[in-house]
Amino acid sequence: MNSFWQRFPAILTGLGLALVPISMLGMTFPVLGLEILVVAAAYVIILHLKERNLKLGSKYIYIPLAVITVLALLSSGDLTSKLLSIALFAIYLAAVNTKDVKLLGLGVVIGCISVVASSLIGGVRSGGMYQSYNVAVGAIVIGTIMYKSKYQWVLMTIALVGLLFTGAEEALVVIVALGLTGLIRRDWSRKLLLPVLVIGLILFAGTLTGATSQLWHTTPTKLEALALGDVDAALGGRMPSYATALEDIRPLGHGYDPYNFDYTSIHNVPLRALYELGPLAVVAWLFLMGYGLVKIKPKYTFAALIALSLFDHFLWTFLCTYQFAAIGLASSSNNDLVFRSEESHE
Repeated sequence: MNSFWQRFPAILTGLGLALVPISMLGMTFPVLGLEILVVAAAYVIILHLKERNLKLGSKYIYIPLAVITVLALLSSGDLTSKLLSIALFAIYLAAVNTKDVKLLGLGVVIGCISVVASSLIGGVRSGGMYQSYNVAVGAIVIGTIMYKSKYQWVLMTIALVGLLFTGAEEALVVIVALGLTGLIRRDWSRKLLLPVLVIGLILFAGTLTGATSQLWHTTPTKLEALALGDVDAALGGRMPSYATALEDIRPLGHGYDPYNFDYTSIHNVPLRALYELGPLAVVAWLFLMGYGLVKIKPKYTFAALIALSLFDHFLWTFLCTYQFAAIGLASSSNNDLVFRSEESHE
Protein backbone atom coordinates (compact mmCIF):
# COMPACT_ATOMS: atom_id res chain seq x y z
CA MET A 1 0.00 0.00 0.00
CA ASN A 2 2.78 2.40 0.88
CA SER A 3 4.43 1.68 -2.45
CA PHE A 4 1.18 2.46 -4.28
CA TRP A 5 0.67 5.77 -2.49
CA GLN A 6 4.24 6.73 -3.29
CA ARG A 7 3.53 6.13 -6.99
CA PHE A 8 0.05 7.64 -6.84
CA PRO A 9 1.07 11.27 -7.62
CA ALA A 10 3.11 10.15 -10.63
CA ILE A 11 0.18 8.07 -11.89
CA LEU A 12 -2.21 11.01 -11.51
CA THR A 13 0.22 13.43 -13.15
CA GLY A 14 0.83 11.13 -16.11
CA LEU A 15 -2.91 10.53 -16.55
CA GLY A 16 -3.67 14.24 -16.40
CA LEU A 17 -1.00 15.11 -18.94
CA ALA A 18 -2.18 12.33 -21.26
CA LEU A 19 -5.76 13.70 -21.20
CA VAL A 20 -4.99 17.41 -21.65
CA PRO A 21 -4.31 17.38 -25.45
CA ILE A 22 -7.27 15.13 -26.37
CA SER A 23 -10.11 16.97 -28.11
CA MET A 24 -12.38 14.16 -29.32
CA LEU A 25 -15.14 15.36 -26.95
CA GLY A 26 -14.49 19.08 -27.16
CA MET A 27 -12.95 20.41 -23.94
CA THR A 28 -14.08 17.47 -21.79
CA PHE A 29 -10.73 15.69 -21.69
CA PRO A 30 -8.56 18.85 -21.45
CA VAL A 31 -10.61 20.14 -18.50
CA LEU A 32 -10.59 16.72 -16.82
CA GLY A 33 -6.84 16.43 -17.39
CA LEU A 34 -6.22 19.85 -15.85
CA GLU A 35 -8.38 18.98 -12.84
CA ILE A 36 -6.44 15.76 -12.31
CA LEU A 37 -3.15 17.66 -12.56
CA VAL A 38 -4.31 20.21 -9.98
CA VAL A 39 -5.38 17.43 -7.58
CA ALA A 40 -2.04 15.66 -8.07
CA ALA A 41 -0.10 18.90 -7.55
CA ALA A 42 -2.05 19.75 -4.38
CA TYR A 43 -1.49 16.22 -3.05
CA VAL A 44 2.27 16.40 -3.65
CA ILE A 45 2.70 19.91 -2.26
CA ILE A 46 0.65 19.25 0.90
CA LEU A 47 2.40 15.92 1.50
CA HIS A 48 5.88 17.44 1.19
CA LEU A 49 4.95 20.49 3.25
CA LYS A 50 3.80 18.18 6.06
CA GLU A 51 7.09 16.32 5.84
CA ARG A 52 8.97 19.62 5.53
CA ASN A 53 10.90 18.51 2.47
CA LEU A 54 9.23 20.42 -0.37
CA LYS A 55 11.84 21.16 -3.03
CA LEU A 56 11.65 24.28 -5.18
CA GLY A 57 14.30 23.28 -7.70
CA SER A 58 17.01 25.63 -8.87
CA LYS A 59 16.44 29.27 -7.97
CA TYR A 60 17.40 30.12 -11.55
CA ILE A 61 14.37 28.12 -12.66
CA TYR A 62 11.67 28.77 -10.08
CA ILE A 63 12.31 32.51 -9.76
CA PRO A 64 11.68 33.21 -13.49
CA LEU A 65 8.60 30.98 -13.33
CA ALA A 66 7.42 32.83 -10.22
CA VAL A 67 7.95 36.15 -12.01
CA ILE A 68 5.78 34.99 -14.90
CA THR A 69 3.13 33.75 -12.46
CA VAL A 70 3.07 37.02 -10.51
CA LEU A 71 2.84 39.04 -13.73
CA ALA A 72 -0.09 36.87 -14.82
CA LEU A 73 -1.81 37.63 -11.51
CA LEU A 74 -1.14 41.36 -11.91
CA SER A 75 -2.31 41.43 -15.51
CA SER A 76 -5.75 42.43 -16.71
CA GLY A 77 -6.61 38.83 -17.56
CA ASP A 78 -9.79 37.22 -16.26
CA LEU A 79 -10.03 35.23 -13.02
CA THR A 80 -9.91 31.85 -14.79
CA SER A 81 -6.61 32.74 -16.44
CA LYS A 82 -5.14 33.93 -13.15
CA LEU A 83 -6.17 30.74 -11.38
CA LEU A 84 -4.55 28.78 -14.22
CA SER A 85 -1.25 30.65 -13.66
CA ILE A 86 -1.27 29.55 -10.01
CA ALA A 87 -2.09 25.98 -11.04
CA LEU A 88 0.80 25.96 -13.52
CA PHE A 89 3.31 26.97 -10.87
CA ALA A 90 1.88 24.28 -8.59
CA ILE A 91 2.27 21.72 -11.40
CA TYR A 92 5.92 22.77 -11.72
CA LEU A 93 6.49 22.27 -7.98
CA ALA A 94 4.77 18.89 -8.07
CA ALA A 95 6.91 17.78 -11.01
CA VAL A 96 10.10 18.79 -9.18
CA ASN A 97 9.10 16.67 -6.19
CA THR A 98 7.46 13.78 -8.07
CA LYS A 99 10.27 13.26 -10.61
CA ASP A 100 8.16 10.85 -12.67
CA VAL A 101 5.01 10.58 -14.78
CA LYS A 102 3.39 7.18 -15.05
CA LEU A 103 0.98 6.32 -17.92
CA LEU A 104 2.18 9.22 -20.09
CA GLY A 105 4.22 6.88 -22.27
CA LEU A 106 1.08 4.84 -23.00
CA GLY A 107 -0.73 8.07 -23.82
CA VAL A 108 1.97 9.00 -26.34
CA VAL A 109 1.75 5.57 -27.99
CA ILE A 110 -2.06 5.79 -28.31
CA GLY A 111 -1.74 9.33 -29.60
CA CYS A 112 0.77 8.32 -32.28
CA ILE A 113 -1.47 5.44 -33.39
CA SER A 114 -4.41 7.84 -33.70
CA VAL A 115 -2.34 10.28 -35.79
CA VAL A 116 -1.10 7.56 -38.16
CA ALA A 117 -4.56 5.97 -38.54
CA SER A 118 -6.31 9.30 -39.07
CA SER A 119 -3.76 10.49 -41.62
CA LEU A 120 -3.82 7.23 -43.58
CA ILE A 121 -7.62 7.00 -43.62
CA GLY A 122 -8.18 10.65 -44.44
CA GLY A 123 -5.28 10.98 -46.85
CA VAL A 124 -4.32 14.36 -45.35
CA ARG A 125 -2.31 15.44 -42.34
CA SER A 126 -4.16 15.09 -39.07
CA GLY A 127 -3.74 15.45 -35.34
CA GLY A 128 -5.64 12.26 -34.66
CA MET A 129 -7.15 12.43 -31.18
CA TYR A 130 -5.30 15.68 -30.47
CA GLN A 131 -6.65 19.22 -30.83
CA SER A 132 -4.67 19.78 -34.07
CA TYR A 133 -1.64 18.40 -35.87
CA ASN A 134 0.49 21.16 -34.32
CA VAL A 135 -0.69 20.27 -30.81
CA ALA A 136 -0.02 16.62 -31.68
CA VAL A 137 3.63 17.53 -32.34
CA GLY A 138 3.98 19.22 -28.96
CA ALA A 139 2.17 16.50 -27.01
CA ILE A 140 4.15 13.69 -28.66
CA VAL A 141 7.56 15.35 -28.35
CA ILE A 142 7.29 16.72 -24.82
CA GLY A 143 5.40 13.65 -23.63
CA THR A 144 8.18 11.40 -24.91
CA ILE A 145 10.87 13.52 -23.26
CA MET A 146 9.05 13.62 -19.91
CA TYR A 147 8.50 9.86 -19.77
CA LYS A 148 11.75 8.47 -18.37
CA SER A 149 12.24 4.75 -18.88
CA LYS A 150 14.89 2.31 -20.02
CA TYR A 151 12.66 1.84 -23.06
CA GLN A 152 12.49 5.55 -23.83
CA TRP A 153 14.44 4.94 -27.03
CA VAL A 154 11.63 2.64 -28.24
CA LEU A 155 9.04 5.29 -27.36
CA MET A 156 11.11 7.87 -29.24
CA THR A 157 10.99 5.64 -32.34
CA ILE A 158 7.19 5.43 -32.09
CA ALA A 159 7.06 9.21 -31.54
CA LEU A 160 9.09 9.83 -34.70
CA VAL A 161 6.60 7.78 -36.69
CA GLY A 162 3.74 9.81 -35.26
CA LEU A 163 5.54 13.06 -36.04
CA LEU A 164 6.10 12.06 -39.66
CA PHE A 165 2.37 11.49 -40.10
CA THR A 166 1.38 14.88 -38.64
CA GLY A 167 2.68 16.62 -41.76
CA ALA A 168 3.49 19.65 -39.58
CA GLU A 169 6.52 21.82 -40.28
CA GLU A 170 6.90 22.24 -36.51
CA ALA A 171 7.76 18.53 -36.42
CA LEU A 172 10.69 19.06 -38.79
CA VAL A 173 11.98 21.99 -36.72
CA VAL A 174 11.91 20.08 -33.44
CA ILE A 175 13.38 16.90 -34.97
CA VAL A 176 16.33 18.93 -36.26
CA ALA A 177 16.74 20.65 -32.88
CA LEU A 178 16.69 17.35 -30.98
CA GLY A 179 18.95 15.69 -33.55
CA LEU A 180 21.57 18.42 -33.12
CA THR A 181 21.24 18.14 -29.34
CA GLY A 182 21.83 14.39 -29.55
CA LEU A 183 24.93 14.92 -31.69
CA ILE A 184 26.32 17.49 -29.26
CA ARG A 185 25.61 15.18 -26.32
CA ARG A 186 27.06 12.22 -28.27
CA ASP A 187 23.90 10.32 -27.46
CA TRP A 188 24.14 7.40 -29.83
CA SER A 189 24.55 3.63 -29.81
CA ARG A 190 23.29 0.72 -31.85
CA LYS A 191 19.81 1.47 -30.48
CA LEU A 192 19.74 4.45 -32.83
CA LEU A 193 19.54 2.03 -35.77
CA LEU A 194 15.90 1.27 -34.94
CA PRO A 195 14.49 4.80 -35.45
CA VAL A 196 16.74 5.35 -38.47
CA LEU A 197 15.55 2.12 -40.10
CA VAL A 198 11.89 2.76 -39.28
CA ILE A 199 11.99 6.32 -40.62
CA GLY A 200 13.79 5.15 -43.77
CA LEU A 201 11.16 2.50 -44.44
CA ILE A 202 8.28 4.92 -43.86
CA LEU A 203 9.77 7.55 -46.15
CA PHE A 204 10.44 4.92 -48.84
CA ALA A 205 6.90 3.52 -48.64
CA GLY A 206 5.40 7.01 -48.40
CA THR A 207 7.25 8.15 -51.51
CA LEU A 208 6.13 5.12 -53.51
CA THR A 209 2.47 5.49 -52.50
CA GLY A 210 2.36 9.28 -52.69
CA ALA A 211 1.45 9.58 -49.00
CA THR A 212 4.51 11.73 -48.27
CA SER A 213 3.50 14.42 -50.76
CA GLN A 214 -0.08 14.38 -49.45
CA LEU A 215 0.96 14.82 -45.82
CA TRP A 216 3.71 17.36 -46.47
CA HIS A 217 2.16 19.27 -49.37
CA THR A 218 2.61 22.68 -47.71
CA THR A 219 6.32 22.28 -46.92
CA PRO A 220 7.70 22.74 -50.48
CA THR A 221 5.51 25.82 -50.93
CA LYS A 222 6.75 27.37 -47.69
CA LEU A 223 10.37 26.57 -48.49
CA GLU A 224 9.95 28.15 -51.93
CA ALA A 225 8.43 31.27 -50.34
CA LEU A 226 11.34 31.45 -47.90
CA ALA A 227 13.84 31.13 -50.75
CA LEU A 228 12.10 34.03 -52.50
CA GLY A 229 12.31 36.15 -49.36
CA ASP A 230 8.58 36.04 -48.61
CA VAL A 231 8.94 35.33 -44.88
CA ASP A 232 5.28 36.01 -44.13
CA ALA A 233 4.11 33.36 -46.60
CA ALA A 234 6.70 30.92 -45.26
CA LEU A 235 5.32 31.46 -41.75
CA GLY A 236 1.71 31.04 -42.83
CA GLY A 237 0.79 34.73 -42.69
CA ARG A 238 1.79 35.19 -39.07
CA MET A 239 4.03 38.23 -39.43
CA PRO A 240 1.23 40.77 -38.76
CA SER A 241 0.57 39.18 -35.35
CA TYR A 242 4.30 39.31 -34.56
CA ALA A 243 4.28 43.00 -35.44
CA THR A 244 1.33 43.53 -33.10
CA ALA A 245 3.37 42.22 -30.18
CA LEU A 246 6.13 44.74 -30.90
CA GLU A 247 4.05 47.80 -31.76
CA ASP A 248 2.35 48.51 -28.43
CA ILE A 249 4.57 47.26 -25.60
CA ARG A 250 3.12 47.86 -22.13
CA PRO A 251 4.87 47.33 -18.75
CA LEU A 252 2.29 44.73 -17.65
CA GLY A 253 1.18 43.69 -21.12
CA HIS A 254 -2.33 43.56 -22.52
CA GLY A 255 -3.63 40.84 -20.21
CA TYR A 256 -2.91 37.14 -19.73
CA ASP A 257 -5.07 35.23 -22.22
CA PRO A 258 -3.97 31.57 -22.44
CA TYR A 259 -7.35 30.51 -23.86
CA ASN A 260 -6.92 32.51 -27.07
CA PHE A 261 -6.19 29.78 -29.62
CA ASP A 262 -7.13 31.82 -32.70
CA TYR A 263 -5.03 31.36 -35.82
CA THR A 264 -4.55 35.12 -35.99
CA SER A 265 -3.14 35.22 -32.45
CA ILE A 266 0.61 35.43 -31.82
CA HIS A 267 2.22 32.11 -32.77
CA ASN A 268 5.44 32.61 -30.84
CA VAL A 269 5.83 32.03 -27.09
CA PRO A 270 8.31 34.81 -26.16
CA LEU A 271 6.37 37.36 -28.24
CA ARG A 272 3.17 36.10 -26.68
CA ALA A 273 4.69 36.61 -23.21
CA LEU A 274 5.77 40.11 -24.24
CA TYR A 275 2.33 41.04 -25.53
CA GLU A 276 0.29 39.55 -22.69
CA LEU A 277 2.54 40.12 -19.65
CA GLY A 278 5.11 42.73 -20.68
CA PRO A 279 8.92 42.96 -21.13
CA LEU A 280 9.80 41.44 -17.74
CA ALA A 281 7.93 38.25 -18.62
CA VAL A 282 9.79 37.70 -21.88
CA VAL A 283 13.12 38.39 -20.15
CA ALA A 284 12.21 35.82 -17.48
CA TRP A 285 11.20 33.25 -20.13
CA LEU A 286 14.33 33.79 -22.23
CA PHE A 287 16.58 33.58 -19.17
CA LEU A 288 14.81 30.40 -18.05
CA MET A 289 15.27 28.73 -21.44
CA GLY A 290 18.88 29.87 -21.78
CA TYR A 291 19.81 28.73 -18.28
CA GLY A 292 18.04 25.42 -18.72
CA LEU A 293 19.73 24.72 -22.06
CA VAL A 294 23.19 25.52 -20.70
CA LYS A 295 23.08 24.45 -17.06
CA ILE A 296 20.35 21.81 -16.63
CA LYS A 297 21.52 18.33 -17.60
CA PRO A 298 18.44 17.14 -19.55
CA LYS A 299 19.18 19.21 -22.67
CA TYR A 300 16.47 17.59 -24.78
CA THR A 301 13.73 19.23 -22.68
CA PHE A 302 14.86 22.80 -23.23
CA ALA A 303 15.93 22.24 -26.84
CA ALA A 304 12.42 20.97 -27.57
CA LEU A 305 10.67 23.75 -25.64
CA ILE A 306 12.63 26.42 -27.50
CA ALA A 307 12.09 24.82 -30.92
CA LEU A 308 8.36 24.37 -30.34
CA SER A 309 7.99 27.95 -29.11
CA LEU A 310 9.34 29.60 -32.27
CA PHE A 311 6.40 29.19 -34.65
CA ASP A 312 3.43 28.33 -32.46
CA HIS A 313 1.77 29.27 -29.19
CA PHE A 314 0.48 25.95 -27.85
CA LEU A 315 3.12 25.73 -25.08
CA TRP A 316 1.69 29.03 -23.80
CA THR A 317 -1.94 28.07 -24.41
CA PHE A 318 -3.31 24.57 -25.00
CA LEU A 319 -0.21 22.72 -23.71
CA CYS A 320 0.92 25.19 -21.04
CA THR A 321 0.73 22.37 -18.48
CA TYR A 322 3.28 20.42 -20.53
CA GLN A 323 5.77 23.28 -20.44
CA PHE A 324 5.61 23.72 -16.65
CA ALA A 325 5.64 19.98 -15.94
CA ALA A 326 8.55 19.37 -18.32
CA ILE A 327 10.62 22.15 -16.74
CA GLY A 328 9.94 20.74 -13.27
CA LEU A 329 10.89 17.20 -14.27
CA ALA A 330 14.05 18.40 -16.02
CA SER A 331 15.06 20.43 -12.96
CA SER A 332 14.98 17.32 -10.77
CA SER A 333 16.52 14.82 -13.18
CA ASN A 334 20.09 13.74 -13.86
CA ASN A 335 19.09 11.55 -16.79
CA ASP A 336 20.11 13.20 -20.03
CA LEU A 337 20.69 10.40 -22.50
CA VAL A 338 18.24 8.22 -24.41
CA PHE A 339 20.31 5.93 -26.63
CA ARG A 340 23.52 5.81 -24.64
CA SER A 341 23.93 4.98 -20.95
CA GLU A 342 25.31 7.51 -18.50
CA GLU A 343 28.06 5.07 -17.50
CA SER A 344 29.48 5.00 -21.02
CA HIS A 345 29.17 8.75 -21.56
CA GLU A 346 32.39 10.70 -21.67
